[in-house]
Amino acid sequence: MKLDGRVACVTGAGSGLGRAMAQVFAREGAVVVVNDLAVDSAEETVGALPGGGHLAIAADVADSAAVASMFSRIAETHGRLDVLVNNAGVDRTPGDAFEKLMETGSQLPHMSDASWKLMLAIHLDGSFFCSREAAKIMIPAGSGAIINLSSIAGLAGLGPVHYATAKGGILGMTRSLARELGRHKIRVNAICPGAIDTPMTRKISEPILKGLTAGTPLGRLGTAEEIAELALFLASDDGSFITGQAISPNGGIHIA
Repeated sequence: MKLDGRVACVTGAGSGLGRAMAQVFAREGAVVVVNDLAVDSAEETVGALPGGGHLAIAADVADSAAVASMFSRIAETHGRLDVLVNNAGVDRTPGDAFEKLMETGSQLPHMSDASWKLMLAIHLDGSFFCSREAAKIMIPAGSGAIINLSSIAGLAGLGPVHYATAKGGILGMTRSLARELGRHKIRVNAICPGAIDTPMTRKISEPILKGLTAGTPLGRLGTAEEIAELALFLASDDGSFITGQAISPNGGIHIA
């Protein structure tokens, strides 16, 4: 039970990677706070978790007031927070002209300001707001682990510009926070997945999915469970001397 007695918050845990991480954390003894934009999805995840004391909270991570309220509730309910996973995210935003990328190979000239700003708000603002509130709980305790979800898009510039930019920014945030929070024994790392079999990925067209698989030396998509097990490693004492790192489980599609 690698997380026995600990409290973990996973954002965007109503499905996909977030749900898989919540399940693995609960399996290992953690009490899990499941955040999602939709309360029904959060409650569905909580209902499937082993153990007790888990909590579903609906909140928009891009809304600083909503995030502050969520973490206040965590502190009031559990009195501690040991692990934060900044997982909430999207790969498309309204007005991003993704169809132009498919038609002409370029979406940049057609992407709206609102689409650009929303992508950065969800990924960058969301990770910042949640990390800031988590630090208020973790610093007095003198321990904690923050795991940020980036992507091979952030490492290699793969994918649409607004998504790659947001995921690249998360890497800079991870490194800066690791340096700042290390003195408080709080570790901050990033996971940069490749193509993973999740509901988000299944929305991608079949030709693109085949191309991703063909470009992956291991010849397959990753699984949500594989990412969740890496998150467990980073959240637990197994990763006690790892901070400021970007670890990329990607099947070899990007080798740095």
